[in-house]
Amino acid sequence: MADFDGDIGAWQRRIAECPEGLARRLAVQQALAPEPGKAYLDVGCGGGHLVKELSEAIGQKGRVVGLDPSPDQLSAARNLCADTPIAELVESDALHMDFPDGTFDGLSSIQTLEYIQDTERALAEMRRVVKDGATIALVSVLWDHWRFHGAEKELNDLILDAFRAHCFHQMLPLEFPHFLTAAGFDNVTSRSLGFFNDKLEETSFAYWGAKIAAFFAGTQGVPEDKTNDWLAQLEQANEEKRFGFVSVPILTTGVAS
Repeated sequence: MADFDGDIGAWQRRIAECPEGLARRLAVQQALAPEPGKAYLDVGCGGGHLVKELSEAIGQKGRVVGLDPSPDQLSAARNLCADTPIAELVESDALHMDFPDGTFDGLSSIQTLEYIQDTERALAEMRRVVKDGATIALVSVLWDHWRFHGAEKELNDLILDAFRAHCFHQMLPLEFPHFLTAAGFDNVTSRSLGFFNDKLEETSFAYWGAKIAAFFAGTQGVPEDKTNDWLAQLEQANEEKRFGFVSVPILTTGVAS
């Protein structure tokens, strides 16, 4: 399972800073429609980008809390939010949130729930800490469609099949409507935030995603020479202008009933 300390956390934060990372946060902000004086919670806040942006959106009037189990991620988030006085950063997992019932007016979670085995329990805890009528905005990935193109097929399949073990849930957005309804949310809607990269460069999601995929393939027993060969083949494909990467994140929203 993914551990977002160390290099992995740093690569994840680079992803958050790329255009695709910004686009998904903008979609979440639009769904939450944050208002001054209200309270918002970001579960799995990582490096704190959305916490900072929500704080700025409500004009520093209200409360924005970022929650994450990773000390490294929270350290980066505290640095990012140092000039944001209403931002609070809490080390905790999503299953045991130390907030009273009905604390928050809105809740977000970007690519977090697929890493929690007991998704239903996490959603029940999210429902507990939000007010009636609160909006929840979740982004999770259809991992079956998270694909790199350009490497030799057998090697490409080996890496991507091994990478599947990095999270518990491969197609969680398809289950969200049922899970959210059971947890006490209604008006559940979903829409695609899918994107395509045709360049492998440091400003692209694909560049850092490839590093993460190679790392986790290695943790599943794929030899280092094969992960290095895969990365080299992607670089070669990029030079020859035949590289591609596709991801299909899904934004799912609901209203606490």
